[in-house]
Amino acid sequence: MSDKAATILPTQLALHGATAQEILPTMLQIDRHHAWPVLSQLPLHLTVSIPLSHFTVQHLLGLSVGQVFGSEWAHTEDLPLATGVVKLGWCEFEVIEQVIGVRLTRLA
Repeated sequence: MSDKAATILPTQLALHGATAQEILPTMLQIDRHHAWPVLSQLPLHLTVSIPLSHFTVQHLLGLSVGQVFGSEWAHTEDLPLATGVVKLGWCEFEVIEQVIGVRLTRLA
């Protein structure tokens, strides 16, 4: 692929008769990939991280059941959702009958 082809914008493709599927990035069409039936079943370890400044190992060792501590993350902001080092999107916590869940709010 030449450098010139790599810099063509989606609007330029549309002018040359390209379809919407050709314009969309490959990851937005992942369900059309021939390996999707297998890939979609792979288990992932998801991570939601809440930044806790000033939280030390001593605080961790001193935690007791029911103890609450604050974070500097605003409760109105979504939290990053990742698998390993790959950010998948953003989420929020949801509490349903004493169980905390995570709701995906947008993809990265």
